[in-house]
Amino acid sequence: MSLSEKIREVPKPILMAAIAPLIALTCIAIAILISPDFSWTGNALSDLGHYIQTDIGPNPVVRAIIFNAGLAITGTAMVYYIIWLLRQLTDLPTKIAIIPYFIASVFLTAIGVFSENFSPTHYIVSVGFFFSFPWAMWFIGFSWIQFRELWWFVLISLALPFISIYLWWGTFAGVMPWTGVALPEMLTSLTAIMWIWGFVYLHHTGKLANIIK
Repeated sequence: MSLSEKIREVPKPILMAAIAPLIALTCIAIAILISPDFSWTGNALSDLGHYIQTDIGPNPVVRAIIFNAGLAITGTAMVYYIIWLLRQLTDLPTKIAIIPYFIASVFLTAIGVFSENFSPTHYIVSVGFFFSFPWAMWFIGFSWIQFRELWWFVLISLALPFISIYLWWGTFAGVMPWTGVALPEMLTSLTAIMWIWGFVYLHHTGKLANIIK
């Protein structure tokens, strides 16, 4: 069976969940490439989504559309996947634990919709995303302790959020070598992406058979 045939056999929501983070990363990368004055140590990633800010490079509207669209598409794809997954879940603790994951995905979509131009809404949804995703990991981790075959993912789910907590604490405490929040935002997002891919892997390979009908 060819790779393309294997891909076509993957349920569309699972495929969307796997590809969605790549869309966000690609759009962020493009936005940075066309923003020659963007600083990882002095800016926030959301500066890339500002429609009139020109201090990080020309063509702010083009840059903002690319950046914001990437986040909105990624968040929407994750919301779609989680709703599809919820309909299949048979384990009540997992159904409850998936709620922060859903909320975090909604916040991500909202970050793309409400750019920095929409203050204070943008700040609220941004904080909401970075606050809720660690809880998404913790909730899933604790709810899956009952499944011995998932313990490796449980440990990852319980440990990863502490990377985010340390990065944000260090940033606001002034002990990190940066003043902007772009680096903690990106590094925290990468932990979330690794976790999402692990979750999707378990789903696609049938490792969640005990909780899915």
